[in-house]
Amino acid sequence: METAVTSCEWDSALFLIFSPNVEPFIYYSHLLPLITSLLLGGYVLWSGRRSLISWVLAFIALMFAAWVYFDLILWASPSPEHVMFFWSIIVPVEMLIYAGCLYLIYLFSNRGNDISLGRKIAITVFFIPIVLLLHTSYNVLGLSYDCDTGAIEGPLIQYMYAVEVLYIVWAALVITRGIYRLKTRDERLQLGLVGLGTILFLISFTAGNITLIFSVGADWEQYKLFGMPIFAAFITYCLIRFKTFDTKVLTSEALIVALGIANVSLLFLQTLRNVRIVAALTFILVCGLGYVLIRNVRREVEQRQEIEKLAVNLANANDRLKELDQMKSEFLSVATHQLRAPLTAMRGYASLIAEGNYGEVREEFKDPLFKITESGRNMANSIEDYLNVSRIEQGRMKFERGEFDISALAKTVVDELSTVASRKGLALALKPCGPLTVMGDVGKIKQVITNYIDNAIKYSPTGTIEVSVEKVEGNARVTVSDTGTGIAADEIPKLFSKFTRARDANKVNTTGTGLGLYVVRQLVEGHKGKAWAESDGLGKGSRFIFEIPA
Repeated sequence: METAVTSCEWDSALFLIFSPNVEPFIYYSHLLPLITSLLLGGYVLWSGRRSLISWVLAFIALMFAAWVYFDLILWASPSPEHVMFFWSIIVPVEMLIYAGCLYLIYLFSNRGNDISLGRKIAITVFFIPIVLLLHTSYNVLGLSYDCDTGAIEGPLIQYMYAVEVLYIVWAALVITRGIYRLKTRDERLQLGLVGLGTILFLISFTAGNITLIFSVGADWEQYKLFGMPIFAAFITYCLIRFKTFDTKVLTSEALIVALGIANVSLLFLQTLRNVRIVAALTFILVCGLGYVLIRNVRREVEQRQEIEKLAVNLANANDRLKELDQMKSEFLSVATHQLRAPLTAMRGYASLIAEGNYGEVREEFKDPLFKITESGRNMANSIEDYLNVSRIEQGRMKFERGEFDISALAKTVVDELSTVASRKGLALALKPCGPLTVMGDVGKIKQVITNYIDNAIKYSPTGTIEVSVEKVEGNARVTVSDTGTGIAADEIPKLFSKFTRARDANKVNTTGTGLGLYVVRQLVEGHKGKAWAESDGLGKGSRFIFEIPA
């Protein structure tokens, strides 16, 4: 045998696989699945989340591509050294394909979660005879006499075929059990589709191996490789249908690539029998891909039309909301204007009566008159806040700017509110400070200081309130410090939002609107300044501060 083998002559092949001695149908049957497997592996890794399923799929595709490449070498470069080397490698690679497919089925039946170490050992334990006997005569007994790719196979090949059948039955049982165990319809459908594609792929591969046993013919063996495009089609459909890897590739692109591969591969065929068979398979593929493509394009058109309709409805609803918001702001503006006049009259007459302008007032009437005046003042402040919010939302807030002494303004506000503070048992004082001129709207800044001091009075049951004015880094800073209830750290960032109050504010004061500090921030920012609050915690007082350019 050795003399016969050494007398053979072999032509050199490009990249070990391209040789004029190989029939075109061999290239068609090998290159189409090879390209499909490489595209599948790259597609999964490129569009996936690097999950365990994506890595296993890529591994299966890579092993299959390696198997096809090695088999092409055996066809195109059948020298003794190539046959002995690649024939021994192709056996474990083929086993890895089957083991990887079984592992993949387990992952899909387990919602992508890994399996136990025991099951992994059970899957791989069948590799022990392969590894131990790979380079012995149990694998390859020798070479055939016909200077072809044939090798005389040992009993290890029969063992491999038996294990492959076992893997197929095993995978079918896992699929059946998983379909009954999974809860949602999509999970069961996904496992069923992946399982069907995998089983068809493995059965076609095993059927091709069986043709070698019965010497049916080399051409029939090649059809086993077409199981990979079927497997890839099922996997690609699941990628798109169930978004297993959050792929963003359009369905039509994947389908057009598959169709292009099928058509270009026809160029490798020469015999009429092969052309008919492949043309029939390509026709079936075109019909299936065309149906899926048309269905998906129709679905995309319907979704686009629905989105356009929703966009129009949303635009109309948004316009209506703007109109309602404008009407609300206008109503609020009119209502507050109408309420201010009677409140001003009530406060004025109550103050005149309390001061004795309408005659001597008995002592027991003074406290009720003060409460009327104070309630009117609080209500007037609330109305002013509502009016300011309305102006802010309508963009009608105007600032009448001019120079004024902010220290003198702070003293004026302290003097106006000192009576209110003293009646509540609070000491309101202004920390001595010199003149500090700023440019701004004196009325708006007075409202800011009044709001700060008024809040301190409301939320300080006892203690002192101190107002300070100072120049800090070119800005005039006004600070109102109190010894009141304090503020929790997580509440401070929300205080200056609209309609927002601290959690326990109602326990101390029930008349707040949640608008005062919002208006303060808008007025201060209108002066290109900033407003904020500080506190050491609940029960430790607070500091309300604002700065505007000096």
